[in-house]
This record gives sequence, structure tokens and C-alpha cells, in this order.
Amino acid sequence: MTLDRIELDGVGSPARLADRIHELAPDLPLKFDIKALCHQLDIHEIREIDTSAYEAAIIMDEYKADGSILLARSSGAKRKRFSIGHELGHFVLPTHLPKSGGFSCSHSDLKSDSAAAKNRHARTEAEANRFAAHLLMPPRKIRANLTTPQPDLSEIVRLADEFFVSKEAMARSYVDAHRETLALVFLHRGKIARFYKPDDFPFIDVTIGAEVPEDSVATDHGLAPAQISEMEECDPSTWLGEWSQRKVGMLSEQVLAQRDGHAMVLLHAELAE
Repeated sequence: MTLDRIELDGVGSPARLADRIHELAPDLPLKFDIKALCHQLDIHEIREIDTSAYEAAIIMDEYKADGSILLARSSGAKRKRFSIGHELGHFVLPTHLPKSGGFSCSHSDLKSDSAAAKNRHARTEAEANRFAAHLLMPPRKIRANLTTPQPDLSEIVRLADEFFVSKEAMARSYVDAHRETLALVFLHRGKIARFYKPDDFPFIDVTIGAEVPEDSVATDHGLAPAQISEMEECDPSTWLGEWSQRKVGMLSEQVLAQRDGHAMVLLHAELAE
């Protein structure tokens, strides 16, 4: 693999920039060596350190001549891989201009998904996440590796291992890449922790921190960690507001139980004609 950063000049979109790298290196495997790719793009050091101040950071000068990536040693291998992609995004995206010698990114920064946020910091972190997601999980490769056209959390679990990323990172990319209209709700100990939906999914009427809706199969699901429920039809009012319900002909949900009281809910909306 031979890459040159000059071949990325003129590309400013996070997704398009990641796509450009894959165009230049079309034979990258699903679990490609992201550290080797970074070295090709002038990241001369990737080092793990003991820190709780941030999840990952990149050090570089104002001209971005080269860079060094630092990773929290305590993070898991899959999370570190995404963190490297995120920091590489800061390095190669032309509008990400370093302040005070670079960027340091928290766990919440690595989950930021609002590219339209008015807050510049949140928008910048969301762009770096979008770059990392497209670099590590290109939508066309996700679609090419599906074993069923029907939405299924077991596909997310399998693909996360094949691409060597976390289940949550793959779940978000799977929802974006899939041809069906999908969304995700993340739970912790029976409460709404966060949710993620593409623009084409109807408004999800939930409050962060609220109890899981009583009519959801996620309530008292009784699943052991790693077990997955069947995809079941539910009343659209379970998750959607009154106006959004009118757009949906049928809503289905499926639950993946995880460790320490966490769970993931996949929502599948079949839109009304």
C-alpha cells in the first residue's frame, strides 16, 4: 500500500475523503491495518499512554506536516481502532485547524453525530467521527457483506467482528448503509441512554433518561447478555410522536442484550405510502 497525502488535496467532505482513500487503496481488507495506513499519511507515531484526561489525541503543528496520535491505554482494541480513525480525520480534513498543538478528544466526542450542530467543537468532532466511520466501515462494503436483506441485529454483531469495530459503531454505520428505514435506541438499566437515526427516519418521541416505553419488547426483555430477540411488530405510538405515527405503516423492534444492563434496540419503520 502506497499513499500520498497530496492525492487527497481538494477533498473536504469527511465521507468523500474516506472514499478517496479507498479509491487509492482498493484492495484494503475489512480489518485493514489502520496504523500502517496512518504512517502512509504522515502520522509518524501512534502511542498508548496512561491517562483519564481524554480518549485519544493528536499532536501536530499548524501546517500539519506530520502528526502523533496518543491513545488511552485502558480502552479496548476496537475502540482504539476507531479512535485512530477519528484522530486521522482531524489530521487530513482541511478545515480542522489545530489549536494549541492539536486535538484531544473525550469519550463523548467519539460519539458526537451532529454535523449540523451550531457548536463548532461538536460539529468538528462529528465530522471526524463520520470520516472514521466511512474509512473503517464503507457503506458499499457493509452492503456487499450482508447475508440477508432484512434488518437484523445478528448481522450487526457479525459485521462488527468482520470489520473489527465495536457493536455500537457498526450499528450506526449499518443503519446509515441499509436500504430499509432504520434507527437505534441505546438503553442502560431500563432507561433511554441515547438514540441514533438517519434523517429519513420519523421523529422518535423519547426523553433521554426516561424509562423504556411499557409497550416495548425491551421492557423486562429477560435476555441474557449477547442474546437477541425476534424482530416484532409494535404499535408506532410506542416510540413515535403523534405526527410521526402518520408516516409509518408498520413499526418493528428487536433487542440485543449487553453487559452491565446495557441493551440496543433496532427500530424498523415501513413508511406509509
